[in-house]
Amino acid sequence: MAGKGTIINIPKPSPLQLADAYKMFIDAYKENQQVAEIEKTKRVAIEAHKEVELQRLKNQRELLETYFRNIFSERQIVIAEMFDRLDKGIDSNNFDLIQQSLGAIVAIAQESPLKGVQNLLRDYDNSDVDELVI
Repeated sequence: MAGKGTIINIPKPSPLQLADAYKMFIDAYKENQQVAEIEKTKRVAIEAHKEVELQRLKNQRELLETYFRNIFSERQIVIAEMFDRLDKGIDSNNFDLIQQSLGAIVAIAQESPLKGVQNLLRDYDNSDVDELVI
């Protein structure tokens, strides 16, 4: 073991060894450049995919907002009409109208507005569907 101040003789490399070392260095540098480029391309692809997915999610959000706005607006109108008919039935003692109105109100209340969401989203993701009807 060499102590402090000890001189160690390191043999001088031959020109062939220097050339091999230089070639190894250049090859490693080129490989590093290739790997860096591949990884950069992967990051760009991941970023592009992320942007596509974010836009798809934004579009789905808008689609669902429109769907629910329309469904609840439609339900509100129909239920209001059924309650108007119920009031008319009560005012005129028309038990058939009362029964039909209550039946319609209950049927609307039992029907889930979420029922159509699954089909809507399936159609949204289906490239064969040209148009979505809400």
